[in-house]
This record gives sequence, C-alpha cells and structure tokens, in this order.
Amino acid sequence: MNIFRIFLDSSLAAQIIMSVLAIFSIWSWAIFFKKLFEFAKVKRLSEIFFSNYYSHQDIQELENMGYLLNDSPYGRILESGIEEYKKLKASKPVHSFEQDTQKENPNLKEELSDNIRLAMERIKITEMSKLETSLPALSTFVSVSPFLGLLGTVWGIMVAFLDIRARGSAHITIVAPGISDALITTVYGLLVAIPALIFYNIFQSRINNFNSEFNKFVSEVFSRLRKNLLHRSEH
Repeated sequence: MNIFRIFLDSSLAAQIIMSVLAIFSIWSWAIFFKKLFEFAKVKRLSEIFFSNYYSHQDIQELENMGYLLNDSPYGRILESGIEEYKKLKASKPVHSFEQDTQKENPNLKEELSDNIRLAMERIKITEMSKLETSLPALSTFVSVSPFLGLLGTVWGIMVAFLDIRARGSAHITIVAPGISDALITTVYGLLVAIPALIFYNIFQSRINNFNSEFNKFVSEVFSRLRKNLLHRSEH
C-alpha cells in the first residue's frame, strides 16, 4: 500500500484531514523522544545527587553541595528547604525564640517548622509542572485524532451518497472514491491516536513515580531539618 499515492488520489477534504493528522503524528513522536531524553537526564542527575546526599550528614555539608543543588529536582527541593531553615534559624536569637515559645505559644516552634515543608512543596509543584510539560499536547492528540478520522469518514460517506443521488446509480465506480476517503482517514486517525496514547500512559506513569519519590524526599528532608531546628532552639 502506497500511502502517498492514496493521499494524492483522495479528495481535498480528506487530504486536509490527513495533513493535520500527519502533523499531529510528527509532533507526538517529537514529544516522545524529547520526554525520553528529559526523563533520562533527570534520572542520571538524581542518581549523582543521591550518591552525594547520603554521604553528607550535617546541614552545613548539605548546604555546601554546590552545583548538585541546582542540577536535579531533588537538589532544588533540598535547597529550598535549607533556605527556609536558615531563615527560621536566623529570624530570632535562640534565647528570645525559646522565651516566646514558652510564654506565648508553646507550639510556635512546630508551626514555624511547617514553613520548611511548605517551601519544599512549592518547589516540588514547580518541578512536577516541568515534568508534565507537553503531556497536555499528547492528551489532545489522543482525543482529537480519532474524531478527525471520524470526520473524514462521515465526509467520505456523505460524498458517496451525494454522487449516488446525482447520478442515480450505486455502481462501485461511483461510491468507491467516497468510501475510500472514509476508510483512509479513519486509519490515519487511529495511527496517530494509538501511539500517542501509549506515549501518554508511559510518561504519566513515570511522572506518578516521580511524584511519589518527591513526596518521600520532602518528608525525609523536612523531618531532618525540623529535628535540627527544634534541637537548636532547646539549647
């Protein structure tokens, strides 16, 4: 089957629909390879980050990890937590902070420490948005492509029946062009939608995994920084 010959032999309406579907197909494959590269890069940088993260126990050591805090999503989340931790630690002298927590609100330390989690959550949302880039386009291709194919199908059948009415005959040579347009646009629509759906599900699964890992990392860092903050305020 020569798809180019079929394209040239089709009606103008079918050619327009198939051209749009071809653009969608090229676009979805471009997104596929782009996201594969992005996820591979995030995975590689994250492995480098964690190989250093677990070897640093002190908060000061974590703060001095340098470029590793900016190269991966985990590093940027950690950096935001450390920055908020430093702000809370420097906001009041230790003794003044302790007096306020005892006299005014004994739970003030815990309430302020929640700011660390909130700071990391904001960065986590930003990182998730980066990972989800282009997925709405894939979702659109999955939804729209079959309908465009269906539009071509309805159009082709309509043309076939109009030819039958105009010529007063239902001979195969009359209805064949319209039926051919109807079938080929449906095929094009499915050829675009099926790979796009597979790509979307693959990437959505990976993003869900990243989200779970980010949540665990935020909880781990928060517990670590909160413990250090409260420990310092008690001395």
